[in-house]
Amino acid sequence: MNDEEYRQFLSALARQHVSTRRWRRHFGPMGVDEHLQHEIDRLSSTARLVKAAAERPEKQDLLDVVANELRNTYLGQVTQAMEESGVLDALDEAPDITFPNLRRSAIPDEDVELLRHAGVDDPEAMITIIIHYSRKHVGGSDTRPSQIVERAQNELRQAADILSSGETDAPQKQPEKKKRKILNGVGKILAGAVTGAGNLLLFTGTIVAPNPGTAYAVIGSSALAVGSICQGLGDLRGEG
Repeated sequence: MNDEEYRQFLSALARQHVSTRRWRRHFGPMGVDEHLQHEIDRLSSTARLVKAAAERPEKQDLLDVVANELRNTYLGQVTQAMEESGVLDALDEAPDITFPNLRRSAIPDEDVELLRHAGVDDPEAMITIIIHYSRKHVGGSDTRPSQIVERAQNELRQAADILSSGETDAPQKQPEKKKRKILNGVGKILAGAVTGAGNLLLFTGTIVAPNPGTAYAVIGSSALAVGSICQGLGDLRGEG
């Protein structure tokens, strides 16, 4: 499948599944764009805090701050928006095609700035890594993309418990390498949530029209978000 064929496929998924009707009602008096921007800023701020902790995993007081922040970090708004918009249905339609064929040309440039806003130093490198990870671990998995997104909230809670000094499995009993990997995993989950919200912000200016020349980017960006979350979950499970 060449680039043009892949873009046509993603555009068809967008036309088949994605709609603004349900999710616009969900946001109520706060505008869709305003709400999504709030979620992007909130999650990006938490991601930057997690990045700082990953650079100093020996600082237990900083880990405790991160643990408390994660306990108050809610991904449900982004998950529900992705679900009600139809984006998750689109990704669940044919993951064995969408993810093994994922490529940079399907990722909008806006995702680079979103990842940088979330504290990623080299967004292009991260995008490349996520693309290759997704081809191997998401497209060929028995788990639906929507299930990966739905698991993220609970995994953040568990990560907070591991990082907190108040838990019996206290982090000071764990090597710094393990704590750093947990923090990196959390960062990838949050970065995925940020791009998940960002692709819906992009969606309000493309599918609404709709613009067949750019509609594919909404699904490509969503696939990148799921891939980032999936890789983060793998890090929390100690894979790799």
